[in-house]
Amino acid sequence: MRSLLFCLLFIGIASLGVAQTQGDNLRAETRLDQVYLQYNLDGQGVIVAMIERGIDYTHPDYIDANGNTRIAYIYDMINPAGASAPGNPYGVGTIFTRTQIDAALDAGTALGSTDRFGHGTACTGIAAGDGSGMAGAPYRGAAPGATIIAVKVNHDAFPATGNLPAQAGFYNPAYLPIAFQFVKDKSTELGLPCVALVNLGSIGGPTDGSSEISRAMENFGGAGRVMVCGVGDDGGAPNRAADTLAQGEISELQIKKGNTGNVRLEVWYSGDDRFGVSVTRPDGSTTGALPTPANNQTSSQQTVTGITYYHRGGDQDFAGSDNGQRQIMMDISGDTGTYVVRIQGSTVVNGKYFASLNPSYFANKNRFLNHIYPGASINDFAASLNIIVPTDYVYDTTYVDLDGIPRKRSGQGARGDLWAGSSEGPTLDGRLGVDIAVPGELSFGAYSPNTYYSQFRFNMIEGSNGLYGIQNAVSGAAPTLTGFIALMLQVNPNLTTDQIREILHQTGRSDAFTGLTPNPAWGYGKLDALAAIQATYNTLGVEPLGMEKLGFSFFPNPASGYLKYEWERNTPPSAAQLDLMDMQGKIHATFTPDEMQGFIQ
Repeated sequence: MRSLLFCLLFIGIASLGVAQTQGDNLRAETRLDQVYLQYNLDGQGVIVAMIERGIDYTHPDYIDANGNTRIAYIYDMINPAGASAPGNPYGVGTIFTRTQIDAALDAGTALGSTDRFGHGTACTGIAAGDGSGMAGAPYRGAAPGATIIAVKVNHDAFPATGNLPAQAGFYNPAYLPIAFQFVKDKSTELGLPCVALVNLGSIGGPTDGSSEISRAMENFGGAGRVMVCGVGDDGGAPNRAADTLAQGEISELQIKKGNTGNVRLEVWYSGDDRFGVSVTRPDGSTTGALPTPANNQTSSQQTVTGITYYHRGGDQDFAGSDNGQRQIMMDISGDTGTYVVRIQGSTVVNGKYFASLNPSYFANKNRFLNHIYPGASINDFAASLNIIVPTDYVYDTTYVDLDGIPRKRSGQGARGDLWAGSSEGPTLDGRLGVDIAVPGELSFGAYSPNTYYSQFRFNMIEGSNGLYGIQNAVSGAAPTLTGFIALMLQVNPNLTTDQIREILHQTGRSDAFTGLTPNPAWGYGKLDALAAIQATYNTLGVEPLGMEKLGFSFFPNPASGYLKYEWERNTPPSAAQLDLMDMQGKIHATFTPDEMQGFIQ
């Protein structure tokens, strides 16, 4: 039998509190504490799909009280073993089912997929962990009752640390559209609404929704199917530049390469224009004119000392964009110092260009020195249409580590203000870019032994036995919003991206930090979970009221067999009507005022 939700006067009511989520501060800051107090929502009947670095399926957060996995599928796209196996029509990776995961748990054997870095395990915990690794579940996720799908699409590189061998990085952008299709297919198969988080992305690309991956993200959404992508971690540095050239004019773009290693310059300009390029290095030597494609169906490539240069016609760009723009990509691996990139308008119809620099962010020394275009550091994935885009702000930077030592992360920004590294809009086609701000400094998620994360005791939480630790940056904020959207879908499983976005926009709160909203840094302000859930109930044509407004108590809720309810004498007005409905809004029973009087205590 489906769980039942108690409703009065077409009013959805729930009362029993769900235990803590990411600690008292976050719960109070977002008013998630009030959501759990007034409405018995936990994400049950909703899929939370995490598209990122994998998951440790053995962590207590992902095992229910009966010892069974809470994970419906793990799709490890990097594991090649099952690419041609029955049940895998996707041509890459290995799919592990709930049955296989349970068998591995029962036998204590390795499944063949894990998260050696730790990021995927932690962020999944923030979204949907049940917190059962500690008494009282103080670090449970926003949707601790949700069904989990984990899709592993990349590896983060890390050095050998302690007894942990090094790991090489891996990322293939061609995997992402396949991952999106997999999640869509499994959502349909399971018959459940779904919210998916693409928890990766960085500055670069056309950032106008036109890239191949952006278009695949746009096509993911539908009734009861929503995608989230954080705005990015590339804020706080002048890493965007723009200029407009006249015929024959030269724009001298100055780049400070302040860090060793590679820095990538991207320039996007109209396919109707033809730009010539040359580079002067810090030592004063000049490359001379680098080759320009003859038309939009061709491209050129050249390597000179410390620089690899690509110039792609409008139909040949690396992002698979359909915007018709040309792309200049330059990997600068030479000496640190100032590079001058000279861009000449040899044939000018439009004349405008936009440029980005990567890596370049608040804690990095690479940056543009002129022609700076403020903001617009949003990552290309987050510039997609038909998705929800959160940013990250500071709500607490203190914690006590595993050894009982008080810790404080400095340099993150003032409490209540944007995190120093949060990227900003607008998108380069003029949209705001950011929808809502969510606290992410600091979040706490699931940690596992033998991961890179777990090599640093000072990142783990006191009393957690190494099972929970910190997660920050936009990666700490986006999972909270993802889990919260699962609660919205639990209330109304048919919500679309547009409806969810509109609710978040209408209920976002502004303060002295956000300033006048909407704006490209904060979107529509800070998440107000309680107001958003109340607005979500309104989409069902019901007004949700907490029991404290009506003097009600009832239990258990949700219920699978029986439901006992009681109220103070004369609490329900004479016109009251009691409707008993399931989570999908279907009414199973209706009681008139006369029928209800027999139950008054």
